[in-house]
Amino acid sequence: MTFTISEKTLPFDADRTISQITLSNGQLTIVVHDYGARIHQIYTPDRYGTFDNILLSKNNSETYANDEGYYGVICGPVAGRIAGATYGSISLEANEGKNNLHSGSYGWERQFWSYEIFEEETLKIVLSLEDKKSGIPGPICAQVTYELNGSSLKVTISAESQKATIFNPAWHPYFNLSGDKATIKNHYLQMTTNQVVEVDEENIPTGKLLDVRGTVYDFQKGGQLGEVLENHPQGFDNCFLFNAMSNQRMMNLSEPVSGRQLTCVTDRQAVVIYTATNPETRSVVNGRKMAPNRGIAIEFQELPDLVHHPEWGSIALKSGERKSFSTLYTFSVNK
Repeated sequence: MTFTISEKTLPFDADRTISQITLSNGQLTIVVHDYGARIHQIYTPDRYGTFDNILLSKNNSETYANDEGYYGVICGPVAGRIAGATYGSISLEANEGKNNLHSGSYGWERQFWSYEIFEEETLKIVLSLEDKKSGIPGPICAQVTYELNGSSLKVTISAESQKATIFNPAWHPYFNLSGDKATIKNHYLQMTTNQVVEVDEENIPTGKLLDVRGTVYDFQKGGQLGEVLENHPQGFDNCFLFNAMSNQRMMNLSEPVSGRQLTCVTDRQAVVIYTATNPETRSVVNGRKMAPNRGIAIEFQELPDLVHHPEWGSIALKSGERKSFSTLYTFSVNK
């Protein structure tokens, strides 16, 4: 198998640049940044063999430090919201009202990572970070691995800490399988999720998990996003819980015009689906100003605000313990 690797730098601020690394195995190409451990672009073929970028990719690297959309970054150490920006005796930055979102202004998405490339039977890049800035107890030594194997991308996030801390990271890509030639309304979504987290007006969990059957949140048999959004015009920014009784934690996304399909298999407890129906609009994305329903963010993680809901599980990371999470993204074409 032939691999292609290239590197270049992008401007960031007066003193620093971003390293941009392109990895390709002929079936799949990814473009990675060392700032935020971001996957900037993914190129996959359509039914005619034409390769397009199927991510929403924020332009103008000098604006990444103020990335309100979190395009393709690793959010951590804790993705999502922590109510009141506190847990136990720990106080965190309140960067969304009174709550903490994606670990604050110095989360993993806003730090530079070191990286190493491995060219073996598969092609992979391993990014590493010693986090002393996020405000979550540490230091936390984190690694993110992006591994190309045929038409699959495996994303693995792991960490260990010198102090007892919390760990619930997520990769935050926005997919548009048309290659951003149309909105996501003609995409079909299917997930083996049977509950959705009820939230309040600040998108903080109330403590209730709701059965999705017979509701607009039911994607167990699949549905076209356009039809679903007609009945739910505010769009989705919701966390769905995988069926604990099932061995398969899967999600399928497809787009009929290009024929592209994405199948995800994960070891995570849940997935956040964000349709960007009311997105931030300051960013230039794929050469155009961001607009509603251009991409669907798919964020595999544990349930949000678990520090306040121990009945749902735990995101504790003990001192000296190592935790790792993986999701496999497989791209295919329906001809």
